[in-house]
Amino acid sequence: MRASPIDRPETGPAAWQLPWPIAAPWLLWRLIGVRWALWLSGAAWFVWPRVVHPYQMSLAHDASYFLHHATAAWQSLRNYGELPVWNPWYCGGIAQLGNVQDSAWSPSVLVLAALGVEPGLVLVVVLFFAAGMEGAWRLARTVGATRVSACAAAFGFVLSGRFAMIFVDGQSAFVGFALAPWVLLGWLRGMDNRWAAVGGGVAMALVFCEGGAVATPLLGVLLAWAVPVLAVGRLLPRPGHPWRPRRALDPLISLAIVGLVAVGLAAPRLAVVAESLARFPRQWLSPSHYDLGQVAKMLFEPSAAGGYDGPGTAYVGLLLAGAAVWGVVRRPIKTLPMVAVLALSIGLALGQQGPWAPWSLTTHLPVLHNLRCPFRMAFFAALGIAVLAAVGIGAAERDLRAAGLWCLGRWRAARPLRVEALARTMATAFALVAVGLVVRDPALFSRARALEAGLKPTSRSADEPFRQAVGNRWMSHLWTRLGVGTLGCFEEQPFATTAALRGDLAQEEYLTDPSAGRVRRLRWTPHSVTVRAELERPATVRINQNWHRAWTTDVGRIVRDDGLVAVALPAGVHEVRVRFSDPWVWAGVWLSATVAMALAVFGARAALRGTADQRADG
Repeated sequence: MRASPIDRPETGPAAWQLPWPIAAPWLLWRLIGVRWALWLSGAAWFVWPRVVHPYQMSLAHDASYFLHHATAAWQSLRNYGELPVWNPWYCGGIAQLGNVQDSAWSPSVLVLAALGVEPGLVLVVVLFFAAGMEGAWRLARTVGATRVSACAAAFGFVLSGRFAMIFVDGQSAFVGFALAPWVLLGWLRGMDNRWAAVGGGVAMALVFCEGGAVATPLLGVLLAWAVPVLAVGRLLPRPGHPWRPRRALDPLISLAIVGLVAVGLAAPRLAVVAESLARFPRQWLSPSHYDLGQVAKMLFEPSAAGGYDGPGTAYVGLLLAGAAVWGVVRRPIKTLPMVAVLALSIGLALGQQGPWAPWSLTTHLPVLHNLRCPFRMAFFAALGIAVLAAVGIGAAERDLRAAGLWCLGRWRAARPLRVEALARTMATAFALVAVGLVVRDPALFSRARALEAGLKPTSRSADEPFRQAVGNRWMSHLWTRLGVGTLGCFEEQPFATTAALRGDLAQEEYLTDPSAGRVRRLRWTPHSVTVRAELERPATVRINQNWHRAWTTDVGRIVRDDGLVAVALPAGVHEVRVRFSDPWVWAGVWLSATVAMALAVFGARAALRGTADQRADG
């Protein structure tokens, strides 16, 4: 029997009947959950001018550099349907995957391919920031924060001064630092659950692929120093847990899993980067050191004129620090891992204070002797302070709830359920206010500093026949938009370039001996050039790009001619295709695919086994 309209319950207006300021957050919450809606909203608020005006870029010189590399990857993938492995638009042609600052192999490139470069970069920043907030929230929950107080870790970390410096310096690839909580979370949980370490390895691979020239080694150095500290901590007796010496190996085993998974998943880039750095290491000869007062000013002094590494460049505020101190006091054992992370981060941020300083010892290692900019360890210091602050607010929230239960319980007329609900409400309200107070100052300061960096319009794309121009390294993205390469080159890795490169040639493919015949371009893509050569005698065809071992030809013989790509051809008429195909990249692709499939299979088996065990126990 159907209910009459009078009997039906009132459900209220439909979502589309609500005003959009109410309907939009409601729909976002229904689609992705309240936490992710909060993270995405907070990240969008932080970068709002770029959300509203996506076709604008930072005024900083480095913004042009990173926008160029993103545009080059987009050009290869979107306009030519080729994986971005070789970049012909910069320095006369360089191995794009061999550049540790390039994000051409990151999943974020798919966002650029779908939306365009500028809107895609804005969305990538918002997504990375939201992911960083979720990671910091989960990390805080792991060390004792409540659901509400853990929000202080999320906002305190991602809205800190170091992330504002991404926009001030124009170094968009540094968004990879936002995934640091996931790496730490995977490593910490991986000591007891190996699958958590696998998740940390996935996060580390994403950090590396997202232009992780800085974030990856700094994260690795922090974890390596934390291993012996936590190994000692694992040996300490704990109530309710038997003493097992083998527990001291858990931090090292977890870190090994994180590293192996990261290497396996990032293999397509890793082999090329390793070759590139072995041949052309990043140069950084200036020593860097800071005293404790300078690092404290970075974290706690809200100065808008801090420059590159001065006061306020990692601002988290004194309120967040005070809550962090209270968290350590109330939960000394639970917060020990994060205290170690914080202490090591600050110790490493001091730089080369002497031969036995942590940073000095680190840079004595062969692979890390060019490690630079220790002040960027403040990323992790901000994370440690934010997480500990969340624990402190959570401890106060629990104390207030217990006090409320005790006080209200003295009231005889009160009902137990009502007392519980009232005490919980009071404690939650306190936590919300406390979170707002401790993150308000650093969030507003950092956002203001990011906005003051300024914006300028980007250029439109044009589809011109590819050629090399002399160009300008400080405006490198303009040339890529035109489809033109720039010989004006600025790379911290001294890639192999040749003085034989020429800008604005009448023809990019030409004969070394013009009297031997003629050559004409038929087709061009970033990774291949097809020419028609009509030769009266054997001759060499030069291509106005840097030579690399991965260039091949289907006719004649590939040669290195004064540092340029060239093809030695016999006499006659030939249609020659010169192609860039790096076997190391494809070997890495197969390795990554194998690792991903193996992890999926073993993960599915573990999940099925766990489900079967639960059913048996039920």
